[in-house]
Amino acid sequence: MPTTLSEFAAIPGMEGFFTATNGRLRCTAVRLSSGNLCLHSPVAGPGDRARDSLDRLGHVAYLLAPNHYHNKALAEYATHYPEASLVAPAASRPRLEKITGLAFDDLDAMSGKLPDGARLVRPAGLKTGEVWLVTATGWLVVDAFAGPSGDDPSPSLLGTFPKFGVRDKAQYADWVRDFITSDPPHTLVPCHGDIIHDPDLPAKLTDLVNRKLR
Repeated sequence: MPTTLSEFAAIPGMEGFFTATNGRLRCTAVRLSSGNLCLHSPVAGPGDRARDSLDRLGHVAYLLAPNHYHNKALAEYATHYPEASLVAPAASRPRLEKITGLAFDDLDAMSGKLPDGARLVRPAGLKTGEVWLVTATGWLVVDAFAGPSGDDPSPSLLGTFPKFGVRDKAQYADWVRDFITSDPPHTLVPCHGDIIHDPDLPAKLTDLVNRKLR
C-alpha cells in the first residue's frame, strides 16, 4: 500500500470535485463558491505530490471531518494548512476533540460556502455523526457505503458499519431508501474504495440496504 497520498485529480461528471487516494482510502477536495477548497475526510500521507496538486487547485480553507472515526490525519493537515478551519458534525465533535486535541466548528460554519447545487446531509439513524456531501449527480459518503469488493462492480458495505455506524437499523434503512428515491445518485464517491459511475446505482444501493440492514 502506498504511504503517501496520490495527486488530486478531477472527478468526471462532478465539476469542482477532485480526489486523491492512499490505498483504498479517499480524500476529496471540493472547490467552494469562493474558489477556496474544502478537504472532505483528510487521509494520512499528504506528501509533496498531493500538496503540490492542491496548491494548483486553490487555497485550502476548510478541513471537514465527516464522522468521528475519520480523525487520524487531522493533526497532520492542521499543521500543513494552519489557516484552514476544522469543521465536523455536532455529534462527532466531542470524540474528535478528545482524540485529536483540536477544536472544531460545527457544519454551520460552511453555510453558504458550498458550490451551487451541493449540500451537506445528515442521515438519520446513525451514531457516528456521519455527514454526506450531496450534489445533483453524486454523493460523497463516509462509511455508509464503500466501493466495489472483489470482482463485483456494485457498491458494497463495510463489514463494521452495521455494528459501529448504525444506531437504529430500521430508521436508517427507511431514511436512505427515501433519500435514494428523492435524490438518486449516478456517482458514488466513497471514502473507502473506488468511485462508482453507474446509471443503475440507485437500484443497486437500495438492494444493498435491503439485504444488509434487515
